[in-house]
Amino acid sequence: MKLFGTGLQRTGTMSLTAALNVLDFRAKQFPKELYPNINHPIINEYDAFTDFPIPLLYKELDKAYPGSKFIHTIRDEQRWLNSVRWLFTTGSIKFNVVENTYAHTFHQAFYGTTQFDVALFLNRYREYNEEVVAHFAERPNNLLIINLAEGDGYEKICPFLGVPIPDEPFPHANKQEGIARIRFRKFRRQSSRKLRRLYRRIAEFR
Repeated sequence: MKLFGTGLQRTGTMSLTAALNVLDFRAKQFPKELYPNINHPIINEYDAFTDFPIPLLYKELDKAYPGSKFIHTIRDEQRWLNSVRWLFTTGSIKFNVVENTYAHTFHQAFYGTTQFDVALFLNRYREYNEEVVAHFAERPNNLLIINLAEGDGYEKICPFLGVPIPDEPFPHANKQEGIARIRFRKFRRQSSRKLRRLYRRIAEFR
């Protein structure tokens, strides 16, 4: 059985990925290799896949891997918009979106643009959620809709997947950060790498 997360970015895809790994599913977030080849060898390396490009491929994956389970993460519309706005501004620095051509490809294919647009994104968010529900309307046992931001977690995911609930808190990852903190962490990492290179060069001359 394969498992696919159909939720859009900023709906808890990283948290879902972490939770699935806790449940002993080999989970991969942002499996860019599947676009446009859903038969890429990576499909056999993992049990579960989340985030883009799954929203662009879930219908094909559903057909290619019958009997698969799909988890659709959602959140309050306004909170989602605010979070995506962060992703396309401050978050783009954190995740080096400028250098990530795959992200631009997926955004263009899904939203029709690589620039944040409130009205466009909200309309697409609503349309997409309705499309997912409609696709599984006659197979409700194949789809689980959860809102991690509202407290959904293992108590819904585990029965859906037929696995026991673990005795540990549900992971919540990839929270928003301010630009100052992001730049500081990047500076610290860069400084650490420079120091390590310097130490190696000094050691070579000893």
